[in-house]
Amino acid sequence: MINKRKEQVVHKAHELFIEKGYHATSIQDILNHSRISKGSFYNYFPSKGDLFKAVFTSIHDRLEEGRNSLLIGQDPSDIKIFAEQIQLVMKINKKNKLLQLVEDALVSNDPDLITFIKKTKFSLLTWVYERFLHIFPADKKPYLLDGAIIFNGILQNMLQINSAMNEVITSKQIIDYCTTLIQTIVEEVSEMGIQLISPDHVDKLLPASEYTDFFNNDLSFATISLKKVIERSFAPGDANLTNYLKLLYFIQEEIMNNKEPRHFLIESALLSLKTCPNLNEAKEFKHYQDVLSKML
Repeated sequence: MINKRKEQVVHKAHELFIEKGYHATSIQDILNHSRISKGSFYNYFPSKGDLFKAVFTSIHDRLEEGRNSLLIGQDPSDIKIFAEQIQLVMKINKKNKLLQLVEDALVSNDPDLITFIKKTKFSLLTWVYERFLHIFPADKKPYLLDGAIIFNGILQNMLQINSAMNEVITSKQIIDYCTTLIQTIVEEVSEMGIQLISPDHVDKLLPASEYTDFFNNDLSFATISLKKVIERSFAPGDANLTNYLKLLYFIQEEIMNNKEPRHFLIESALLSLKTCPNLNEAKEFKHYQDVLSKML
């Protein structure tokens, strides 16, 4: 019950932050809108700044879950999936007016909140860099931190210019343009050996935090390999094919979207997968189980 009440305060505060802005929203506004006492509020949150952090974290959790869901059963090296993830990020940010809230909170006199906001401004850059490690060949790694910075800069400026022009271009067109452009840029700078910021500095520039994308590369590629084995075992359109793939995707989703995956459900799904023809003898299945055992 306490958690539900706390979640309700976060939700109601978010509504007010969107409507009035962070600074214009008083704690009394939040108390009235949430219908809770001042004592209850301070029992949940030491300050309005801490409430803002909870609002931001709630939005980011939904965003991360959505991004990860788009990867279920997909090849992480497919740049089209990355483009879909970017589209989702833009949609969620726009719906929640996240960028406006962040900028509003940045002018706060709360040092702790300012530090929090500055760290979160690197969260998208961290995620883009990690996704580029999946998308581009290994020999391009020295240029991918520069590439992530360039991609973010181009994307943000294109969006701002488009907004000033009353959005005459669709967000999909902008994303497709930026993803095509960054592929060309990475290819050209790698051929010329041009590097500005070395990935050796990535930990200093992009410190690990709770906002880092926890997508597991080994699990994804093991899932993709096993998917191919299952697809070879059945004709297209076969109901068994659909059922086995659903089991595979369920395991991946359970691990990616839950801090504490339900082991008994994963083990049950694995037992069902073992009934798939030719799977038990496949080296891909053994590797898949090895990856899971290391994670659970």
